[in-house]
Amino acid sequence: MEKIIFLFLFYLMGYQGFGQSTDSKGEINVLKDARIDALVQQERNMDEIPGFRLQICFDSDKSIVDEARDRFLKRYPKIDTYVEFEAPHFNLKAGDFRTRDEAERIKREIFGEFVICIIHEDLIQLPRIN
Repeated sequence: MEKIIFLFLFYLMGYQGFGQSTDSKGEINVLKDARIDALVQQERNMDEIPGFRLQICFDSDKSIVDEARDRFLKRYPKIDTYVEFEAPHFNLKAGDFRTRDEAERIKREIFGEFVICIIHEDLIQLPRIN
């Protein structure tokens, strides 16, 4: 019986630190192959492809950007919009256009309604399937 208790205690003491390495700060270091990070990043980018977006507003006042977004969505409810913050300004971009021609068509339709209308090459979301 004593041998069983001794083996059980020995097992618990050995199990406690198995597979972990810690530094002096108490942080756990994970040992892994660098290719794992590359695969994770590749998986994240699977839903994005190269394409074009229209920048239709650029302002430090978010309410102005929101108002421009509302005006655009009333006219084009099926085109997605994206607000990006690049200190100290908010950028409003619209669309997930696969070609520059698609972006140009919308740009001509809204020309004059918005302060700016610039086509940017960007990573876009995969187009919707209706």
